[in-house]
Amino acid sequence: MNPTYRLPEEFSTDRFLVRRILPSDADAIFAGWATDLEVTKYLTWRPHTELSQTREAAERSHRDWEGGATFPAVICSRDAPSELIGRIDARLFGPRVSHGWLVRKDRWGQGVASEVVHWAVKHALSHPMIYRTEAACDVMNVASARVMEKAGMTQEALLRRYLFHPNVSDEPRDAFLYSKVR
Repeated sequence: MNPTYRLPEEFSTDRFLVRRILPSDADAIFAGWATDLEVTKYLTWRPHTELSQTREAAERSHRDWEGGATFPAVICSRDAPSELIGRIDARLFGPRVSHGWLVRKDRWGQGVASEVVHWAVKHALSHPMIYRTEAACDVMNVASARVMEKAGMTQEALLRRYLFHPNVSDEPRDAFLYSKVR
């Protein structure tokens, strides 16, 4: 029998080190993106207003990894592994993995998400029990759509009233669904 899919606790791409979130990452996450209105615009949670919110979220992310269904990780530059520049999540749903990510605003446009998401998609589809990777983004989130395309995903659907982005609207919003299958 094949083992269940898991994102490695640490991996490297050409330019980045990606590792499991630790509770001690909370201060850097708070300063780097958790309070940023632009970074959190298309996320499903509101920006944090207190460090305690970020500490709780980092602890929850660390615990969630143990459950084996979601694998939240931080992205660091290989040249500066103590500097957190973003995050990626891989969520397991049977034979598919759903990805989500964010990048600190001062690193936008540098290919961070494209490189890491491409690696994560390839890794997931290399597992014998995973047949599909997917990600969804708000129809107005052009940058995330481009990341999915660069990762080899194809847009396959417009999902009406699918994602709730409380920083954009009080109602669910339309989203594009992208996937790559084997």
